[in-house]
Amino acid sequence: MNEEKKKLPNAVYGIVLVAVLATGALIYYSMSPSPKKPEAAPSATAAPTHTPFITIEEHHKKTVTTEEIKSVLAPASDLITSRYFYSNVMSFEDIKDWFGTGIDNPFTKSRGYVNYDGIVSVGIDMNDIKYEVDSSRVMIVVTLPKEKILAHEIDHSTLQSDTKESAFNNLDAEYYAKLLDGCKKETEEKVMGNSEFMKQVRENTKQVIRSFLAANELTREYGVEFKD
Repeated sequence: MNEEKKKLPNAVYGIVLVAVLATGALIYYSMSPSPKKPEAAPSATAAPTHTPFITIEEHHKKTVTTEEIKSVLAPASDLITSRYFYSNVMSFEDIKDWFGTGIDNPFTKSRGYVNYDGIVSVGIDMNDIKYEVDSSRVMIVVTLPKEKILAHEIDHSTLQSDTKESAFNNLDAEYYAKLLDGCKKETEEKVMGNSEFMKQVRENTKQVIRSFLAANELTREYGVEFKD
């Protein structure tokens, strides 16, 4: 009987402690702020903020022009020029006639030779190239003009001559200038008639144009087609 009386107070204390904790929890949650409601998701019909996708064909149709292509290829003007290096030996003879009779006067015969090195520059005029942009095929169509002599220089440091002049026929500077002009014209005709060299000139021109267009951001997506 005494043991039951000792246990009763402990049970009462347990009930009281549970009641206090429950009351404290109720007060805590009643004082806490209510949770915020989640924000509504943006409307599916809102205007997109990204740039619409543009195909390669549409992009180039709007941006690439023949003037821009010319600008891309402008630095290539020197590279599409091919140079023909040569050495030339030209013999000559000059004789006067007898007082306009058409009969040679052997006492007026002057003769000799000229030896020199030269460079013939062959290529095309960049201003004569025609371009067409075919956006449907993503293709640049290039029409090349015919090659021509762009420059011809004689290295005067290599110029040598040996002349035996008659006392009655002195050759002046004008004579030698005309002689060299004739030599240059003859060499140019040989160069332009050299089919193998001219083929190399044209292939070099095409390769340089392809390389420049492929390396530039504006034209790198394009293929290149040539019309001769």
